Amino acid sequence: MTRPFANFHCRPDDLYRALCFGDIEEMAAELGVSAQQLAYWRRGREPVPKAVFLWLNHRSDTTLGKQFGPFWGFRLSRYGEALECPATGVRIPYDEIAMLPEYRRLSRLVKQQAELIERLMTERDFYQSNCHQQARAGWLINQIFPPDED
Repeated sequence: MTRPFANFHCRPDDLYRALCFGDIEEMAAELGVSAQQLAYWRRGREPVPKAVFLWLNHRSDTTLGKQFGPFWGFRLSRYGEALECPATGVRIPYDEIAMLPEYRRLSRLVKQQAELIERLMTERDFYQSNCHQQARAGWLINQIFPPDED
C-alpha cells in the first residue's frame, strides 16, 4: 500500500492531509513517536491510530469551532491572514475584526442620517409650496389694493 489507512471511519482525504503534509521529524517529535513509525503510517504499512489522526487533523484544521460564537464555521484563509465565510466566501481581514463595533456604530449613524435627510426634504417641500402659495396670495392682494406710491 502507498496510502495511509485507518481501522475507524474517516474521510481518506482528511487522513492523507493530516498525516502526509509536514516535516516528518517535527511531526514525529510532536506525537512522541519515531520518524520510522510515522513513515509506516504514511506508507500504509500499519493502520493509523485514531488518537494520532484526531491530533493531526485538529492541528491542521482551519475551521473555527462553536467556541468562536458568530464566527463558528468560518475558515482561515489560505495564508492565514483573514477569515472566510463558508456560505458567501466573504473574507474578513483580522484588522477589521477589531473594528466591528465601530462598523455597527457607523451603520446606525448612516440610518439616522438617511432619516434626517428624508425629513429635511419633506420640510423643504412643504415650505417651498407654502412660500409659492403666499406669493400668489400676495400678488392677488397687490392687484386688488395697489401699494401706495409716495
